[in-house]
Amino acid sequence: MGMIELAERKARARALGLYAFAGLTVVLLGLTFATSRGSFFQGMWFGFTLVSVLYLSPLVTRLKNGPLAQLLEDEVTREHRRASSAIGFWAGLLAAAAMLAIGDVPGLLSASDSARIIFTTAIVAAQVRLATLELQAAR
Repeated sequence: MGMIELAERKARARALGLYAFAGLTVVLLGLTFATSRGSFFQGMWFGFTLVSVLYLSPLVTRLKNGPLAQLLEDEVTREHRRASSAIGFWAGLLAAAAMLAIGDVPGLLSASDSARIIFTTAIVAAQVRLATLELQAAR
């Protein structure tokens, strides 16, 4: 197997991993609200969110040197990261506006609940967009 085929396989696995991370982030957010062990799942959500942010960033591939890392971090991937970051930003703004409107109802959501919803919305939107763009580029 050549270097290009290996890079394509890793890029496809990374895109599918982004979908999995997005789904698990939403599940963990739901568990923070649905269970009596909310603080445990809040910690898991926080850790998973940090890993998701690192997974979205180009930091991991930039730390690795070599021809495979260069193939995985080309100009198309950088453009996809930029576009997904923009989508995440707008999704975060919309979620913040929704939390502002919902926040007027007393006792419905705390500030930390709203913040977790906003972070999750922004990160999941960026992950799904990046994964979709990467899979479309692989076709």
